[in-house]
Amino acid sequence: YTNIDNWPQTASGLPSTAGTTASVAFIRKGKLYIGHAGDSGIVLASEIGGKWISHQLTVDHKPESPDERARIESCGGKVLEKQGIHRVVWYRPKYPHQGPIRRNTRIEEVPFLAVARSLGDLWSYNWKTEKFMVSPEPDVAVYDIDTMRHKCLIFASDGLWNIMDGQMAVNIVYEAESNNEQSMRAGLGNWRN
Repeated sequence: YTNIDNWPQTASGLPSTAGTTASVAFIRKGKLYIGHAGDSGIVLASEIGGKWISHQLTVDHKPESPDERARIESCGGKVLEKQGIHRVVWYRPKYPHQGPIRRNTRIEEVPFLAVARSLGDLWSYNWKTEKFMVSPEPDVAVYDIDTMRHKCLIFASDGLWNIMDGQMAVNIVYEAESNNEQSMRAGLGNWRN
């Protein structure tokens, strides 16, 4: 994408701004490997003393985070608050601009995205600094896994994490697992009779 003309277009004729957050994990040889960009998070449940306890494995990449804000500003970007939410600013040509962006092109600042990292937000590329203001670079980590103690992983977007914390989600999975075990025991008892 060397200029705005090559970007996919929305129905209104503006450049597409569709990116996504991502959290991924895989387990291999007793290790849990995770990668994370954005505000879709991962929680690990561990059994401790007969209770399942949540452990947040990811930290949301939000524009108001001091580290993310500093990174965005070092890339030539800006963070503004709109309706109480911090957002990365999208510098776009004033509508109905068409064609290459030139020095005299009128630009508007739109407080746009409420995450500081994502995949595919091409609009955030700063040609002067040659960096993405909304970075596609994930955080990565490796954890040791103990299958006797670690019970489940929960992957969810901010749609869930905005209304419930990790422990609430773990409690729901624990209850479902307990119900499944009770149903299985009851079914085995009926099968043996």
